[in-house]
Amino acid sequence: MKKVLLVTNMLLVASVSTSLMAAEVPEELNQSFLEAVKLRDEGNVFASIELLEQLIASQPQHKRAELELAVAFYRARLYADAQAYAKSVLSDPSTPDSVKETIQVFLDQVAAEQEATDKNRHRWSGSFGLGVGFDNNVNASPDSSLISVNGAEFSLAPNSISQESKYGTINLLGRHAYVIPGTIGLGIRPVQREWVSTLNLYRKAYSEESNYNLDVITFSTGMDFISSTNWRASLAVRADAIRLGNKSLGWFKGINGSYTMVEGVNEFTFTADVTQQDYDDAANKNREGVRTGLGAEVLHQFSSTVAAKVGLDLALMNAKEDFKTYQSKSLHSGLYYTVMDNMMVYGELNYRLLDYDGVEPVYNHSRNEHQVQGVLGATYNFKEGSLAEWGVGARLSGINNTSDVSIYDYSRTDLSFDLSKQF
Repeated sequence: MKKVLLVTNMLLVASVSTSLMAAEVPEELNQSFLEAVKLRDEGNVFASIELLEQLIASQPQHKRAELELAVAFYRARLYADAQAYAKSVLSDPSTPDSVKETIQVFLDQVAAEQEATDKNRHRWSGSFGLGVGFDNNVNASPDSSLISVNGAEFSLAPNSISQESKYGTINLLGRHAYVIPGTIGLGIRPVQREWVSTLNLYRKAYSEESNYNLDVITFSTGMDFISSTNWRASLAVRADAIRLGNKSLGWFKGINGSYTMVEGVNEFTFTADVTQQDYDDAANKNREGVRTGLGAEVLHQFSSTVAAKVGLDLALMNAKEDFKTYQSKSLHSGLYYTVMDNMMVYGELNYRLLDYDGVEPVYNHSRNEHQVQGVLGATYNFKEGSLAEWGVGARLSGINNTSDVSIYDYSRTDLSFDLSKQF
Protein backbone atom coordinates (compact mmCIF):
# COMPACT_ATOMS: atom_id res chain seq x y z
CA MET A 1 0.00 0.00 0.00
CA LYS A 2 2.80 2.44 0.90
CA LYS A 3 4.55 1.70 -2.40
CA VAL A 4 1.36 2.32 -4.37
CA LEU A 5 0.80 5.58 -2.51
CA LEU A 6 4.33 6.74 -3.26
CA VAL A 7 3.98 5.97 -6.96
CA THR A 8 0.55 7.65 -7.10
CA ASN A 9 1.81 10.82 -5.47
CA MET A 10 4.78 10.96 -7.84
CA LEU A 11 2.50 10.48 -10.83
CA LEU A 12 0.17 13.19 -9.59
CA VAL A 13 2.95 15.70 -9.15
CA ALA A 14 4.52 14.87 -12.51
CA SER A 15 1.23 14.97 -14.39
CA VAL A 16 0.14 18.20 -12.76
CA SER A 17 3.44 19.88 -13.44
CA THR A 18 3.34 19.12 -17.17
CA SER A 19 -0.37 19.20 -17.93
CA LEU A 20 -2.14 21.64 -15.60
CA MET A 21 0.00 24.73 -15.88
CA ALA A 22 -1.97 26.48 -18.59
CA ALA A 23 -3.33 29.05 -16.17
CA GLU A 24 -0.51 31.29 -15.07
CA VAL A 25 -0.56 32.41 -11.45
CA PRO A 26 1.31 35.29 -9.81
CA GLU A 27 4.78 34.42 -8.53
CA GLU A 28 3.73 35.19 -4.93
CA LEU A 29 0.90 32.64 -5.12
CA ASN A 30 3.18 30.11 -6.77
CA GLN A 31 5.58 30.46 -3.85
CA SER A 32 2.66 29.86 -1.47
CA PHE A 33 1.80 26.75 -3.44
CA LEU A 34 5.36 25.41 -3.20
CA GLU A 35 5.46 26.17 0.51
CA ALA A 36 2.18 24.30 1.04
CA VAL A 37 3.51 21.23 -0.78
CA LYS A 38 6.70 21.38 1.27
CA LEU A 39 4.75 21.57 4.53
CA ARG A 40 2.64 18.59 3.50
CA ASP A 41 5.67 16.49 2.58
CA GLU A 42 7.28 17.37 5.91
CA GLY A 43 4.20 16.04 7.70
CA ASN A 44 2.62 19.36 8.67
CA VAL A 45 -0.55 18.35 6.86
CA PHE A 46 -3.08 20.75 8.36
CA ALA A 47 -0.90 23.82 7.81
CA SER A 48 -0.55 22.68 4.19
CA ILE A 49 -4.32 22.27 3.88
CA GLU A 50 -4.89 25.79 5.19
CA LEU A 51 -2.45 27.34 2.69
CA LEU A 52 -3.84 25.39 -0.25
CA GLU A 53 -7.44 26.30 0.63
CA GLN A 54 -6.47 29.98 0.74
CA LEU A 55 -4.75 29.66 -2.63
CA ILE A 56 -7.76 27.95 -4.24
CA ALA A 57 -10.12 30.60 -2.84
CA SER A 58 -8.13 33.33 -4.63
CA GLN A 59 -7.26 31.26 -7.73
CA PRO A 60 -10.10 28.77 -8.44
CA GLN A 61 -8.45 27.83 -11.75
CA HIS A 62 -5.35 26.51 -9.95
CA LYS A 63 -5.96 22.78 -10.56
CA ARG A 64 -2.51 21.83 -9.34
CA ALA A 65 -3.47 23.19 -5.93
CA GLU A 66 -6.71 21.18 -5.90
CA LEU A 67 -4.91 17.93 -6.60
CA GLU A 68 -2.22 18.59 -4.02
CA LEU A 69 -4.98 19.47 -1.56
CA ALA A 70 -6.63 16.12 -2.33
CA VAL A 71 -3.37 14.36 -1.46
CA ALA A 72 -3.08 16.40 1.76
CA PHE A 73 -6.60 15.42 2.83
CA TYR A 74 -5.77 11.80 2.01
CA ARG A 75 -2.73 11.92 4.31
CA ALA A 76 -4.96 13.40 7.02
CA ARG A 77 -7.33 10.42 6.48
CA LEU A 78 -10.12 12.82 5.55
CA TYR A 79 -11.19 10.65 2.65
CA ALA A 80 -14.40 12.43 1.66
CA ASP A 81 -12.56 15.74 1.21
CA ALA A 82 -9.77 14.03 -0.72
CA GLN A 83 -12.30 12.47 -3.09
CA ALA A 84 -14.20 15.74 -3.53
CA TYR A 85 -11.18 17.74 -4.69
CA ALA A 86 -9.84 14.95 -6.89
CA LYS A 87 -13.26 14.49 -8.54
CA SER A 88 -13.49 18.24 -9.11
CA VAL A 89 -10.37 18.13 -11.28
CA LEU A 90 -11.44 14.82 -12.87
CA SER A 91 -14.76 16.32 -14.03
CA ASP A 92 -13.14 19.47 -15.46
CA PRO A 93 -13.31 19.29 -19.32
CA SER A 94 -9.91 20.99 -19.58
CA THR A 95 -8.14 18.21 -17.64
CA PRO A 96 -6.08 16.07 -20.09
CA ASP A 97 -7.00 12.39 -20.40
CA SER A 98 -3.57 11.29 -19.17
CA VAL A 99 -4.08 13.23 -15.95
CA LYS A 100 -7.62 11.85 -15.54
CA GLU A 101 -6.23 8.32 -15.64
CA THR A 102 -3.80 9.16 -12.84
CA ILE A 103 -6.54 10.81 -10.79
CA GLN A 104 -8.74 7.73 -11.18
CA VAL A 105 -5.93 5.54 -9.82
CA PHE A 106 -5.69 7.87 -6.85
CA LEU A 107 -9.46 7.78 -6.29
CA ASP A 108 -9.49 3.99 -6.42
CA GLN A 109 -6.74 3.91 -3.81
CA VAL A 110 -8.60 6.32 -1.52
CA ALA A 111 -11.81 4.28 -1.82
CA ALA A 112 -9.96 1.01 -1.07
CA GLU A 113 -8.28 2.43 2.03
CA GLN A 114 -11.51 4.00 3.26
CA GLU A 115 -13.30 0.66 2.89
CA ALA A 116 -10.54 -1.16 4.80
CA THR A 117 -10.60 1.47 7.55
CA ASP A 118 -14.38 1.29 7.88
CA LYS A 119 -14.24 -2.50 8.25
CA ASN A 120 -11.84 -2.14 11.19
CA ARG A 121 -13.49 0.81 12.84
CA HIS A 122 -14.59 -1.35 15.79
CA ARG A 123 -11.82 -3.29 17.53
CA TRP A 124 -12.41 -5.81 20.32
CA SER A 125 -9.73 -7.26 22.59
CA GLY A 126 -9.31 -8.59 26.08
CA SER A 127 -7.57 -10.99 28.41
CA PHE A 128 -8.30 -13.82 30.82
CA GLY A 129 -6.11 -14.77 33.77
CA LEU A 130 -6.01 -17.25 36.65
CA GLY A 131 -3.59 -17.08 39.56
CA VAL A 132 -2.60 -18.67 42.86
CA GLY A 133 -0.50 -17.27 45.64
CA PHE A 134 0.49 -17.05 49.27
CA ASP A 135 0.23 -13.90 51.43
CA ASN A 136 1.82 -13.94 54.89
CA ASN A 137 -0.03 -10.82 56.11
CA VAL A 138 -3.47 -10.69 54.56
CA ASN A 139 -4.77 -8.02 56.95
CA ALA A 140 -1.66 -5.74 56.86
CA SER A 141 -1.29 -5.88 60.64
CA PRO A 142 1.59 -5.98 63.14
CA ASP A 143 3.50 -9.24 63.58
CA SER A 144 3.52 -8.93 67.37
CA SER A 145 0.50 -8.98 69.64
CA LEU A 146 2.14 -6.34 71.88
CA ILE A 147 2.03 -2.69 70.83
CA SER A 148 3.09 0.49 72.58
CA VAL A 149 0.61 3.35 73.00
CA ASN A 150 2.09 6.48 74.58
CA GLY A 151 4.60 4.40 76.52
CA ALA A 152 2.13 1.76 77.72
CA GLU A 153 1.97 -1.75 76.28
CA PHE A 154 -1.27 -3.30 75.10
CA SER A 155 -2.10 -6.76 73.73
CA LEU A 156 -3.91 -7.12 70.43
CA ALA A 157 -6.68 -9.62 69.81
CA PRO A 158 -5.50 -12.69 67.86
CA ASN A 159 -7.33 -11.60 64.70
CA SER A 160 -5.67 -8.16 64.87
CA ILE A 161 -2.15 -9.47 64.25
CA SER A 162 -0.84 -10.66 60.88
CA GLN A 163 -2.77 -13.54 59.32
CA GLU A 164 -1.44 -15.70 56.50
CA SER A 165 -3.36 -17.48 53.79
CA LYS A 166 -3.20 -19.04 50.35
CA TYR A 167 -5.38 -17.44 47.69
CA GLY A 168 -6.64 -17.71 44.14
CA THR A 169 -7.36 -14.95 41.64
CA ILE A 170 -9.35 -14.55 38.45
CA ASN A 171 -9.10 -11.57 36.15
CA LEU A 172 -11.28 -10.83 33.11
CA LEU A 173 -10.75 -7.80 30.89
CA GLY A 174 -12.79 -6.69 27.87
CA ARG A 175 -11.84 -3.74 25.68
CA HIS A 176 -13.61 -2.01 22.81
CA ALA A 177 -12.07 0.75 20.70
CA TYR A 178 -13.99 2.77 18.14
CA VAL A 179 -11.72 4.49 15.62
CA ILE A 180 -13.26 7.91 14.94
CA PRO A 181 -13.25 8.78 11.21
CA GLY A 182 -10.64 11.29 10.07
CA THR A 183 -8.00 13.07 12.10
CA ILE A 184 -7.56 16.41 13.83
CA GLY A 185 -4.66 18.83 13.96
CA LEU A 186 -2.95 18.90 17.35
CA GLY A 187 0.66 19.84 16.85
CA ILE A 188 2.09 19.55 13.33
CA ARG A 189 0.94 16.01 12.50
CA PRO A 190 -2.49 14.41 12.12
CA VAL A 191 -3.88 12.93 15.33
CA GLN A 192 -6.05 9.82 15.30
CA ARG A 193 -8.83 9.59 17.89
CA GLU A 194 -10.23 6.42 19.42
CA TRP A 195 -13.07 6.08 21.91
CA VAL A 196 -11.97 3.30 24.25
CA SER A 197 -14.11 1.48 26.82
CA THR A 198 -12.92 -1.26 29.18
CA LEU A 199 -14.61 -3.54 31.68
CA ASN A 200 -12.44 -5.39 34.21
CA LEU A 201 -13.66 -8.06 36.65
CA TYR A 202 -11.22 -9.12 39.37
CA ARG A 203 -11.60 -11.51 42.31
CA LYS A 204 -9.11 -12.54 44.96
CA ALA A 205 -10.33 -15.27 47.32
CA TYR A 206 -8.40 -16.43 50.40
CA SER A 207 -8.62 -20.03 51.55
CA GLU A 208 -8.30 -19.22 55.27
CA GLU A 209 -9.28 -15.55 55.56
CA SER A 210 -12.50 -15.10 53.61
CA ASN A 211 -13.21 -11.83 55.43
CA TYR A 212 -10.55 -10.29 53.18
CA ASN A 213 -11.81 -11.66 49.87
CA LEU A 214 -11.62 -8.83 47.35
CA ASP A 215 -13.86 -8.20 44.35
CA VAL A 216 -13.41 -5.20 42.06
CA ILE A 217 -15.48 -4.28 39.00
CA THR A 218 -13.93 -1.44 37.00
CA PHE A 219 -15.44 0.37 34.04
CA SER A 220 -13.73 3.17 32.16
CA THR A 221 -14.52 5.04 28.97
CA GLY A 222 -12.90 7.95 27.22
CA MET A 223 -10.86 9.30 24.36
CA ASP A 224 -7.38 8.25 23.23
CA PHE A 225 -5.34 10.57 21.03
CA ILE A 226 -2.55 9.02 18.92
CA SER A 227 -0.22 11.34 17.04
CA SER A 228 1.50 10.13 13.88
CA THR A 229 4.72 11.54 15.31
CA ASN A 230 5.86 10.96 18.87
CA TRP A 231 3.08 11.35 21.41
CA ARG A 232 -0.18 9.91 22.67
CA ALA A 233 -2.68 11.00 25.29
CA SER A 234 -5.89 9.85 26.94
CA LEU A 235 -8.74 11.26 29.01
CA ALA A 236 -11.29 8.93 30.58
CA VAL A 237 -13.89 8.61 33.31
CA ARG A 238 -13.74 5.60 35.59
CA ALA A 239 -15.89 3.83 38.18
CA ASP A 240 -14.91 1.06 40.61
CA ALA A 241 -17.32 -1.09 42.62
CA ILE A 242 -15.42 -2.73 45.48
CA ARG A 243 -16.43 -5.59 47.75
CA LEU A 244 -14.41 -6.79 50.75
CA GLY A 245 -15.21 -9.94 52.67
CA ASN A 246 -18.17 -10.60 50.37
CA LYS A 247 -19.80 -7.31 51.43
CA SER A 248 -19.95 -4.02 49.57
CA LEU A 249 -17.08 -1.75 50.61
CA GLY A 250 -17.61 1.28 48.40
CA TRP A 251 -17.70 3.06 45.07
CA PHE A 252 -14.85 5.08 43.57
CA LYS A 253 -15.58 7.45 40.67
CA GLY A 254 -13.12 9.69 38.88
CA ILE A 255 -11.36 11.15 35.87
CA ASN A 256 -7.94 9.99 34.65
CA GLY A 257 -5.67 11.68 32.12
CA SER A 258 -2.24 10.87 30.69
CA TYR A 259 0.24 12.24 28.15
CA THR A 260 3.22 10.32 26.78
CA MET A 261 5.98 11.76 24.61
CA VAL A 262 8.66 9.64 22.91
CA GLU A 263 12.08 11.16 22.29
CA GLY A 264 14.50 8.64 20.82
CA VAL A 265 15.17 5.95 23.44
CA ASN A 266 13.31 7.88 26.13
CA GLU A 267 9.61 7.91 26.90
CA PHE A 268 8.15 10.58 29.19
CA THR A 269 4.71 10.08 30.75
CA PHE A 270 2.65 12.52 32.82
CA THR A 271 -0.55 11.51 34.60
CA ALA A 272 -3.32 13.18 36.58
CA ASP A 273 -6.40 11.82 38.32
CA VAL A 274 -9.24 12.99 40.54
CA THR A 275 -11.28 10.34 42.39
CA GLN A 276 -14.33 10.59 44.65
CA GLN A 277 -14.14 7.77 47.20
CA ASP A 278 -17.45 6.77 48.81
CA TYR A 279 -17.80 3.92 51.33
CA ASP A 280 -20.85 1.83 52.14
CA ASP A 281 -19.84 0.52 55.56
CA ALA A 282 -19.99 2.74 58.65
CA ALA A 283 -16.47 1.84 59.77
CA ASN A 284 -14.96 3.59 56.72
CA LYS A 285 -17.25 6.62 56.43
CA ASN A 286 -14.51 8.83 57.92
CA ARG A 287 -12.30 7.95 54.92
CA GLU A 288 -14.71 9.33 52.35
CA GLY A 289 -13.46 12.22 50.26
CA VAL A 290 -11.64 13.28 47.11
CA ARG A 291 -8.19 12.05 46.12
CA THR A 292 -6.13 14.08 43.64
CA GLY A 293 -2.97 12.69 42.10
CA LEU A 294 -0.17 13.80 39.77
CA GLY A 295 2.59 11.64 38.34
CA ALA A 296 5.66 11.78 36.09
CA GLU A 297 7.74 8.91 34.74
CA VAL A 298 10.74 8.40 32.48
CA LEU A 299 11.31 5.10 30.65
CA HIS A 300 14.77 4.64 29.08
CA GLN A 301 15.59 1.89 26.59
CA PHE A 302 19.27 1.04 27.08
CA SER A 303 19.18 -1.56 24.32
CA SER A 304 16.74 -3.87 22.58
CA THR A 305 16.76 -6.08 25.70
CA VAL A 306 17.25 -3.73 28.66
CA ALA A 307 14.97 -0.93 29.84
CA ALA A 308 14.60 1.03 33.07
CA LYS A 309 12.06 3.46 34.47
CA VAL A 310 11.85 5.92 37.33
CA GLY A 311 8.89 8.02 38.41
CA LEU A 312 7.45 10.38 41.00
CA ASP A 313 3.83 10.42 42.21
CA LEU A 314 2.16 13.01 44.42
CA ALA A 315 -1.30 12.63 45.95
CA LEU A 316 -3.63 14.49 48.27
CA MET A 317 -6.51 12.69 49.98
CA ASN A 318 -9.01 15.15 51.41
CA ALA A 319 -11.04 12.88 53.70
CA LYS A 320 -14.10 13.59 55.83
CA GLU A 321 -12.04 13.31 59.03
CA ASP A 322 -8.71 15.13 59.42
CA PHE A 323 -6.88 12.07 60.76
CA LYS A 324 -7.74 10.23 57.51
CA THR A 325 -6.59 13.14 55.33
CA TYR A 326 -3.06 12.72 53.98
CA GLN A 327 -0.44 13.81 51.49
CA SER A 328 1.75 11.18 49.85
CA LYS A 329 4.99 11.32 47.90
CA SER A 330 6.12 8.21 46.05
CA LEU A 331 9.17 7.20 44.06
CA HIS A 332 9.00 4.11 41.88
CA SER A 333 11.64 2.45 39.73
CA GLY A 334 12.05 -0.66 37.64
CA LEU A 335 14.60 -2.59 35.60
CA TYR A 336 13.44 -4.92 32.81
CA TYR A 337 15.49 -7.47 30.89
CA THR A 338 14.19 -9.36 27.86
CA VAL A 339 15.92 -12.73 28.08
CA MET A 340 14.44 -13.84 24.75
CA ASP A 341 11.59 -12.76 22.47
CA ASN A 342 8.99 -14.37 24.70
CA MET A 343 10.57 -14.09 28.16
CA MET A 344 11.28 -11.16 30.48
CA VAL A 345 12.58 -10.80 34.03
CA TYR A 346 12.25 -7.64 36.08
CA GLY A 347 12.80 -5.97 39.40
CA GLU A 348 11.03 -2.98 40.92
CA LEU A 349 11.71 -0.82 43.97
CA ASN A 350 9.17 1.67 45.35
CA TYR A 351 9.22 4.12 48.24
CA ARG A 352 6.25 6.03 49.65
CA LEU A 353 6.01 8.71 52.33
CA LEU A 354 2.60 9.37 53.93
CA ASP A 355 1.90 12.43 56.06
CA TYR A 356 -1.51 12.46 57.79
CA ASP A 357 -3.30 15.53 59.13
CA GLY A 358 -5.14 15.68 62.41
CA VAL A 359 -4.59 13.58 65.50
CA GLU A 360 -4.79 9.79 65.55
CA PRO A 361 -7.40 8.66 68.15
CA VAL A 362 -5.97 6.98 71.28
CA TYR A 363 -2.38 7.93 70.33
CA ASN A 364 -3.11 11.69 70.47
CA HIS A 365 -0.57 12.65 67.80
CA SER A 366 -0.46 12.77 64.02
CA ARG A 367 0.51 9.79 61.88
CA ASN A 368 3.45 9.57 59.47
CA GLU A 369 4.57 6.50 57.55
CA HIS A 370 7.41 5.26 55.36
CA GLN A 371 6.78 2.31 53.06
CA VAL A 372 9.33 0.39 51.00
CA GLN A 373 8.30 -2.25 48.47
CA GLY A 374 10.48 -4.54 46.39
CA VAL A 375 9.27 -6.77 43.55
CA LEU A 376 10.95 -9.53 41.55
CA GLY A 377 9.14 -11.14 38.64
CA ALA A 378 9.28 -13.01 35.36
CA THR A 379 6.93 -13.58 32.43
CA TYR A 380 6.98 -16.20 29.66
CA ASN A 381 4.75 -16.43 26.59
CA PHE A 382 4.25 -19.72 24.79
CA LYS A 383 4.66 -19.60 21.01
CA GLU A 384 3.53 -23.10 20.05
CA GLY A 385 1.87 -26.24 21.33
CA SER A 386 -1.37 -26.53 23.27
CA LEU A 387 -0.53 -23.37 25.27
CA ALA A 388 0.32 -21.24 22.24
CA GLU A 389 -0.60 -17.58 22.86
CA TRP A 390 -0.86 -18.20 26.61
CA GLY A 391 1.49 -16.60 29.12
CA VAL A 392 2.71 -17.49 32.60
CA GLY A 393 4.14 -15.21 35.25
CA ALA A 394 5.73 -15.37 38.68
CA ARG A 395 5.95 -12.49 41.14
CA LEU A 396 7.49 -12.07 44.59
CA SER A 397 6.84 -8.85 46.49
CA GLY A 398 7.84 -7.62 49.92
CA ILE A 399 6.50 -4.57 51.79
CA ASN A 400 7.82 -2.97 54.95
CA ASN A 401 5.64 -0.23 56.46
CA THR A 402 7.04 1.85 59.33
CA SER A 403 4.72 4.21 61.20
CA ASP A 404 4.96 6.44 64.26
CA VAL A 405 1.56 4.96 65.18
CA SER A 406 2.57 1.42 66.13
CA ILE A 407 -0.71 -0.26 65.15
CA TYR A 408 0.17 0.50 61.50
CA ASP A 409 3.65 -1.09 61.57
CA TYR A 410 3.74 -4.22 59.44
CA SER A 411 5.69 -6.28 56.93
CA ARG A 412 4.18 -8.35 54.17
CA THR A 413 5.43 -10.92 51.65
CA ASP A 414 3.39 -12.16 48.70
CA LEU A 415 4.30 -14.88 46.20
CA SER A 416 2.04 -15.48 43.19
CA PHE A 417 1.88 -17.40 39.91
CA ASP A 418 -0.53 -16.71 37.05
CA LEU A 419 -1.65 -18.07 33.71
CA SER A 420 -3.17 -15.67 31.18
CA LYS A 421 -4.28 -15.34 27.59
CA GLN A 422 -4.71 -12.28 25.38
CA PHE A 423 -7.43 -12.27 22.76
